[in-house]
Amino acid sequence: MRRIIQVGVGGMGAAWTNQVANSDRWEAAAYVDTSRANLMAAAARHGMPRSRCYRDLDKALLEVEADALLDVTPQQFRKGVCLAAFERGLHVMSEKPLADSLRNAKAIVSRAARLNRTYMVAQNYRYQPTAQTVKRFIAAGRLGRVGYAGITFHKGPHFGGYREEMAYPLVLDMSIHHFDLVRCLLDADVVAVQAASLNAPWNWNKGDATVMAQLELANGAAVNYFGSWVAAGWETSWNADWRFDGEKGALLWENDAVTFSAKPSHRRKVSLVKWPKSHQAYLLDAFADALDSGDEPETSGRRNLNSLATTYAVVRAARQKRRVLVDELLK
Repeated sequence: MRRIIQVGVGGMGAAWTNQVANSDRWEAAAYVDTSRANLMAAAARHGMPRSRCYRDLDKALLEVEADALLDVTPQQFRKGVCLAAFERGLHVMSEKPLADSLRNAKAIVSRAARLNRTYMVAQNYRYQPTAQTVKRFIAAGRLGRVGYAGITFHKGPHFGGYREEMAYPLVLDMSIHHFDLVRCLLDADVVAVQAASLNAPWNWNKGDATVMAQLELANGAAVNYFGSWVAAGWETSWNADWRFDGEKGALLWENDAVTFSAKPSHRRKVSLVKWPKSHQAYLLDAFADALDSGDEPETSGRRNLNSLATTYAVVRAARQKRRVLVDELLK
């Protein structure tokens, strides 16, 4: 069993404490959170001694023996948490997004490489039966060459807190899941984007929470993305609804079901692949596998830079009303 220090145990962090507690590869070495209430609640749920509950990260890193750190803090704290862990000899898996800016993201990735630490981003949407079914269907050539895809996402969450203060909350906090899935499912990086952001009349966020974007991929495929975080009626799943069009037909991922159509009026259900562990449970195993083997994780920080850069390229394209090359932001 490897030992992991978890930073951030409230909100989404509470779900992670449950996954670590249920893991047969990891045990929680300590909890860190600025909120005493969050710490005590997590400790009570999982029997963590109060002596291993910290409100100061530096103190925890000095006093606790561990192999790795799990960062579940808001993105604006990512750089400080990750760099402190690397300097203490720990490998890190963090929640997405990789950082609150590309400059900070590149600093994290660079420091991990310099100190020979594994850094992995928790892009959990990749690791679920529906996503893996779509990925394998396309990879097997059952669609032929994919020409284009369409993604539609509608949700109306009232999070409160920092998300509702962000300039582009949907794009910078949520859309990275979908952009990362694009790269995963079509096996290609995003090379260019065009976009327009919308401020719906009933928007309760400080910034625009609806976006239309066109993504161009390195393999020639094109993706049309419409996403909204202020839906007032019918919602999609968090995965969004997807349609992939290829030479041999169309593959649809809707309401977490996958269907294939080779004729205009006919659709047949695609059986989902067997995927015993999903989302965070899978990520914890993948992180342990990477440390055991020394191999770079599929969602390493280095590999995840294109997903993050795509979100910032969408923002730049919307602001400047022009086509933006993703490499512009990675130089």
